[in-house]
Amino acid sequence: RDRERGRRVVARNPRRLFSGIEEAAVAHARTVVELINDIAATHDSDAFIAGDYILQIQIQHAVATLKQAVEKFSANTQEISASLRAFTQKLQETEFPNDVASTEELLRSQCAEYSVLKDDLLSASRHGETLLNCIKRPGEPRSARLCPDKLINVTAVERLLVQLEETERTFDEFWTRHEGRLTQCLQLRRFETDFRELQTCLEVSLKQLSAMSEIGDSVIHVDQLLAEAQDFHMLTADQLEKAEELRIIGTQLIESQHYAVDSIQPKCVELVRMRDAFHDRITKRLETLHKCRDLQERIERANKWCTEGVELLASQQIERCQAPEFAEEALRELEDFMASSDHNRLGSSRELKAMFEDVITPETKGLVQQVLKRIEDVQMMCEKRKSSLKKLATRLPRPVHAVTPEPAVPLHYSQGQSSHPHSHPASPLHAELPKSPKSMRKASTLPKLGDSGDSPEWTSDAEAARAKRGHVLKELLDTERVYVSELCSILKGYKDEMLNPEMQPLIPINLYGKSDLLFGNMEEIFRFHNDVFLRDLENCINTPELIGLCFVQRKDSFHRLYSLYCQNKPQSEELRRQVCDSNPFFKECQRRLHHKLPLGAYLLKPVQRITKYQLLLKDLLKCVEGSQGRRELQEAVDTMLTVLKCLNDSMHQVAIVGFPGNLADLGKLLMQGPFSVWNESKKGLRELRLKPAQRHIFLYEKVLLFTKRAGKDTDRATYHFKNALKMSQVGLTESVRGNKGDVRKFEVWLQGRQEVHIILAPSVEVKETWVKEIKRVLLDQFEYLKGENIKQYSSRIQKGASLNGIRIPPLSPTTQHRALRQTASWDMAGNGMSGSGGSISSSSSEGRQGESSKESGRRSSRMMRSVDATLGDAPEEEEESWSSDYSASDEEEDQETFSESTETFSQYTSSRFLVLADYNAMGGSEVSLREGDYVDLIKVGCAGWWYVRVSGTPYEGWAPAAYLERVLKKGSRSSPSVSSQESSSGLKHATSRSSVASLSTKSEEVNIL
Repeated sequence: RDRERGRRVVARNPRRLFSGIEEAAVAHARTVVELINDIAATHDSDAFIAGDYILQIQIQHAVATLKQAVEKFSANTQEISASLRAFTQKLQETEFPNDVASTEELLRSQCAEYSVLKDDLLSASRHGETLLNCIKRPGEPRSARLCPDKLINVTAVERLLVQLEETERTFDEFWTRHEGRLTQCLQLRRFETDFRELQTCLEVSLKQLSAMSEIGDSVIHVDQLLAEAQDFHMLTADQLEKAEELRIIGTQLIESQHYAVDSIQPKCVELVRMRDAFHDRITKRLETLHKCRDLQERIERANKWCTEGVELLASQQIERCQAPEFAEEALRELEDFMASSDHNRLGSSRELKAMFEDVITPETKGLVQQVLKRIEDVQMMCEKRKSSLKKLATRLPRPVHAVTPEPAVPLHYSQGQSSHPHSHPASPLHAELPKSPKSMRKASTLPKLGDSGDSPEWTSDAEAARAKRGHVLKELLDTERVYVSELCSILKGYKDEMLNPEMQPLIPINLYGKSDLLFGNMEEIFRFHNDVFLRDLENCINTPELIGLCFVQRKDSFHRLYSLYCQNKPQSEELRRQVCDSNPFFKECQRRLHHKLPLGAYLLKPVQRITKYQLLLKDLLKCVEGSQGRRELQEAVDTMLTVLKCLNDSMHQVAIVGFPGNLADLGKLLMQGPFSVWNESKKGLRELRLKPAQRHIFLYEKVLLFTKRAGKDTDRATYHFKNALKMSQVGLTESVRGNKGDVRKFEVWLQGRQEVHIILAPSVEVKETWVKEIKRVLLDQFEYLKGENIKQYSSRIQKGASLNGIRIPPLSPTTQHRALRQTASWDMAGNGMSGSGGSISSSSSEGRQGESSKESGRRSSRMMRSVDATLGDAPEEEEESWSSDYSASDEEEDQETFSESTETFSQYTSSRFLVLADYNAMGGSEVSLREGDYVDLIKVGCAGWWYVRVSGTPYEGWAPAAYLERVLKKGSRSSPSVSSQESSSGLKHATSRSSVASLSTKSEEVNIL
């Protein structure tokens, strides 16, 4: 009844009563008893009755609110625990980055996540403490605190708070460990980055130091080299300091119990090794230069002494010395001069070898020997003059006429020179010794006094030449047999095995049905060498002139076969890289063949062999006595150089894209190279281009092709077609005059100069070569027209037909040939030609009208020979340039041969390689290798040849790169590499003039520049 009555009371006055209830429920500040007392004090008995009802509502509401708060706190605690578990698992699964930036970013992001979770954890703990205080309410009576529902809530909140505290402690311990490892990872990455940068700097410095191989040929030159070496030492001192600082940092990381000690320790050792190696190399360089300076000073003093001795002997007149007093004076001067020889002497050969053995090069050795010979000759001459002067000084006068004694120094006269006793030809010692090492080797030494008749040295030299010729011939035949045998083993052991059913499971999918792409036309090359060329060599191996003819007669076969092979080589190498040399099929074939080298090394053999022929022929040419067979061998050398040039040009030709036709229809590719081109046209000024366009020009027999090169990498360059001029419509101006004049410029133009192309060559030599070749093409076209269509062409000439846009007046048949050459080469502005209607202002046709046909024929023939000789200079120059690029096998020429390759092996400098198989040197410039030896790479050549030094020995020379395997670390080896660009680069071995077929390889990747 009271409850029902309370409801009625509340219903009558809800606003007044519930305002107190809402305030109590929200604030939780007063107890239920206080609320009832307030109601009883301010209201009537009805209100008191309603208070009982309100009390029950308040209790129910408070219990529900507390229960809801506890449940919410528990859910919040579970959510935080789940977040912590997820974050902890994420940290455990985190892989540390390999670079500094990523590691720093990872550390920053994980620290931020940790901070957020830590704040959530602390906030939850504070919330739990607040909730616990609200539940306990310290001011409540004991009966209220012992309420079962309240005890349950208090127990639950306290248990959750304990769990939160334990979770926080565990989480902090885990984060401390993880943050420590992440910080160590960041320290390691910074150490590794600094190590790599310093390693690169030291390698570059070592490469630059290795490039400082000159020792100078004079005191001034050596002083310059010393200054350069000292400046270089000063510039690299900070690198050595950084290496020591980085080593100390690594040592500190090791001492701090870093987790990556196994990675840091070897790097510290490597830092010490690189620092010591660089220090030793620069120290040795400076010591070598100081020794070289000492040696050059000795040589200069000795030369000066010899020159003074020669001048002294020449100044002493024998006639004047007939008088004893003059003889005594001359004797005294000679004795004083000879007394000074101890200070100016160079020393004996044994003394020099002991003092300067490590700095004497073949050039320096020849120089020293020549100076020693000169000193010996001067001393001998001085001794003989001294003996003669002593006799003159002590001779008593006789009653008869005084007899003029013979000069103590026999005078050698050249053929056709007077032998009168009063004639005084210059002594060979009057001339200064040549300073150039090359000239020094060629300079003749003084003849030994008293020698006469044939020299036995000439006989020994002839025998040595014959022995060397036999060695070269044997080498040519033996290496040809080895080459054929290797080709046969590759074809049978690899290509034929691709058809073997037993080997099918081992063949990679990418290799199925692609044997022709992988091996190219190697089988056809093998048949040619085995069935034809090897038999030719065997039949004429003892006759050098027939050897030369073998190469000349097989020129077309070499060009055709090796052009196909070289053009296919890039695709072959790409396929081989895709399947990798380490695939099971290649490994099994290599095991069965007992080959120590991978397939890539043998696929390089044809390219290496075709570049080797001209070197062997040059060696053979040096050994030929007299003129017998020399012309044939020289022709063979020229032939093989031409083949190499054609191979090189054909590799450029395959990169031409966008040509609207068939390149095979353009005739033979004669030349190619980069030029700057200006275009002018009569169509308007819009066609005039002020800035030159960079064009790669291809000269064919029928067309002059203009292309634009795309791509910086030599092995990936392409040539986009831009323009083409038919050679039958082209005119040529050899020199460009006026404000556009430049000795390197020439013009090609179409009829009437409607379209003019001003071409700037890289050098004068390149321009002359191209001009002569274009003139030759124009002349060949005329010869074709003259021979095949003589009647039609003659009628056109008589009617005043135009050739290449120039009006030609009627000429006699004997002068037509000359007129064509003038049309093809004269400058229109300088020879009276104007526009398309201009004619050649020449008296050749007018002045000869009165001549007899016989005289005209003679003059025409002379002019033909003269112009032919002029045009014939181009191949000769070209061959000389080739021979400078790829010379014979002596050390001097090999230095020139590969001088341009030193920029492509930057990453190989000071690298060590392991010899995979024995290799016997085939020439004076090569070095023999033995399996298991280590060699140091000095420089990278072309066609797979490297210049190496056998470790621990003074022996060095050229060796095939396929026989070497790079050693990266102690006890580890890399895959065989025949690369010249394993680090950035590139092998840059291309000149503006013709260059031979060369290879840049990456894992035996081949590209002919």
